[in-house]
Amino acid sequence: MRALPALTLSFLLAIPAAGPAFAAPAAQPVAGGEIVSLAERLSGIERIMWERDARSIPALRELASKDPDEKVRARALGALTLLRDTRAPIVYLERLSTDPSPRVRRAAADAIGTLAIPPDRIDRLSGPLQKDPDPMVRAECARAFGKLGSRAAIGILMYAVATDPSPEVRSLAVEALSRLRAVEAGGILTTSVRQDLSPMVRVQAVRALTEISPVSSRDLFETLWRETDDPDVRLETYRALLLSPDGTRWIEEGLGNAEVSIRFLALRSWFSRIAAHPREIRPPRSSAEIVRLGNFLKDSARGIREFSRQSLEKLGYKIRTDGFAYSIDDR
Repeated sequence: MRALPALTLSFLLAIPAAGPAFAAPAAQPVAGGEIVSLAERLSGIERIMWERDARSIPALRELASKDPDEKVRARALGALTLLRDTRAPIVYLERLSTDPSPRVRRAAADAIGTLAIPPDRIDRLSGPLQKDPDPMVRAECARAFGKLGSRAAIGILMYAVATDPSPEVRSLAVEALSRLRAVEAGGILTTSVRQDLSPMVRVQAVRALTEISPVSSRDLFETLWRETDDPDVRLETYRALLLSPDGTRWIEEGLGNAEVSIRFLALRSWFSRIAAHPREIRPPRSSAEIVRLGNFLKDSARGIREFSRQSLEKLGYKIRTDGFAYSIDDR
């Protein structure tokens, strides 16, 4: 491990411990009266992260708590997260609840979730999730609840899904409910799938229902498949239908679909079933599998053509270029 530069190290080890938070000037004095600029402080943190230098954790805590610049406080929290510092949870909890900078509060919420730091009180996270003025802070609090596995937060997360004005918050609250396998959230998730104005939230809600209650959501998925116009929601719904007991039927329906993304997903799902049964000899040229892949060599979508070419080559067939498409080389 390379040694840190003397100036950076002396600065990090000599941060004043007294004085009100955020009251110090932007340039911090260090031993010998030298001034360390913002750029140098950030550079020192980057070097610590590069070196994974756990010896600097106490100094990073001081930076996260007391540096007057939000960039330094946020970056110090990121460095502590990288170094997996879980021995001073109050640093993260206090930054989340008291820091004036949304950037720092987001970093603190991310650290709490990533490091799985259990709050001493649930309101340490639920308060910011419900009341923080910055939507990305609220979103990170929702994500943190999911990472923490906090089932006590299910009701709070459901409320966020139903009422928060930010689609980012609603989306990450849905993701957290999925992580928590919150079966009791099925109703609010179904409502989100049907009514939320954000495609991002609807996609996440379909994904959550696929994880939490795929059987009871099957009729909903089929209705969405028939009625939704949003391509992202439609694709996620199709993924869910492929996982249903009659997935083979949905593969066949998808292979003939006009949407490239649906057709491509259907083709990949279909071929994965073929590839799951290895054979000692390649399937004959006249077999249904080879005829189908041969037809897809001329599909209008390049990605599908390339996938078909690679799949046929894996099965032992030679492929030749045929204009913008391909064909099986029968010579």
